[in-house]
Amino acid sequence: MKKQRAVLYCLLLLILGLQAVSKWGFGQTYRTFASELNDINTRARWKWGPFRVYPSLQFTEIGYDSNVYYTPKQEKPVSDYTATVSLRLDLSFVFSNWLILTFSENPAYVYYLEQASQRYLNNTYSFNLKVLAFSRIALSGTTQMNSAKIRWTGEIGTLSVLKNKETTGQIFYETPRNTSVGFTGLIRELKYENVTGTPGPDPIAVSLNREERSAKGEFNYRVFSDSFFFLNGGYSEYAFEYPESRFRDSYSYEGYTGLRFPLLGRARGVLSLGYKKLVPRTKALSGFSGLVGNTGVVLRFGRFSYRLEYVRELPFSAYSNSLFYVGNRYGLGISFYLNKYIRLDYNYRHGRNYYPEPTLIRLPTGESVEINRLDTYLLQSGAIVIRIIKNTGIGIEVNSLNRDSNYPNISLKRFFVGGYLTYDF
Repeated sequence: MKKQRAVLYCLLLLILGLQAVSKWGFGQTYRTFASELNDINTRARWKWGPFRVYPSLQFTEIGYDSNVYYTPKQEKPVSDYTATVSLRLDLSFVFSNWLILTFSENPAYVYYLEQASQRYLNNTYSFNLKVLAFSRIALSGTTQMNSAKIRWTGEIGTLSVLKNKETTGQIFYETPRNTSVGFTGLIRELKYENVTGTPGPDPIAVSLNREERSAKGEFNYRVFSDSFFFLNGGYSEYAFEYPESRFRDSYSYEGYTGLRFPLLGRARGVLSLGYKKLVPRTKALSGFSGLVGNTGVVLRFGRFSYRLEYVRELPFSAYSNSLFYVGNRYGLGISFYLNKYIRLDYNYRHGRNYYPEPTLIRLPTGESVEINRLDTYLLQSGAIVIRIIKNTGIGIEVNSLNRDSNYPNISLKRFFVGGYLTYDF
């Protein structure tokens, strides 16, 4: 017993020293030791003693992109053929139902036929340690690093590289029925590629490179067999790297509540709504206080599947006069299973980004006026998915994007047609 306690204390010190990188938000909820262990054992393709191995292959966006650089309507867009191939490997070591070690590696190569400068090998790797002490106290830490060239927000149409490094530590008390209460701490570093041209006068790195530190408390209560009511809240600080952007330093308070549904079943996903107060340390900048949300739910009834989405968030803006913008997005989708081999999908998404800080623009008449920038997005897609084995299918999709704005030379159109591989048939 003394030996086991000594091991646990050493592991706790290791957890407190872990470093990481992935997107972590207050809307995401905790998973108990038992549920995580069950998920590892269920989805493992291979098992050798204490080792669990889960490989997965993804093919996405294999097709034709009509507007690679999100060129405005007034200019001629550049089109190209593109493909993304991703191979993920999760390797877990499970010891005596009280320790889980998991290493994940996920390289993804983004290929463009003609635009060679946009080719990039994205990569994410992480190390997670979780320990169950005295059958009730779960200690965990994650180190994760990510380097990826994608479009990070609706504001930044240009493909840009972001390198994340994140450290997460958790301590939770768990009951036999999977109810849990505990605390999470996070340190996150974000560094963008130093590209110029869009969307603001400064390079993206100067505007957005920063460090985030967060702490939150969380309570999860099981209300159905695998569904949970959750309540969480906490505090975050944002410190920007470059002197030119120190005026963006800020802090926030936020809290969420909602329901988390199981990974499998008639209802899946998360219903999550909350409140956030963002306070700039520069008093001249506008802050925010109000509703936020991150909801995505899938409902299956017979041959029909319905999707509901609502997101209200506060991404930091790359424009020098705006600390953030308010992003609203809602979506509806429906799928119809013709038979056990063919599925038809349709999705509709509408987005709206509002900037609280006024922006000075020049009219064609030569006059200058101040406006509050407003961007609207309409994204529609249709697909046919053919099941090839179990839940694996091949899809062919057509989607279109239309962005309109009251800011000059921002409106654009884009469509994409291509195929993908899915494990959710």
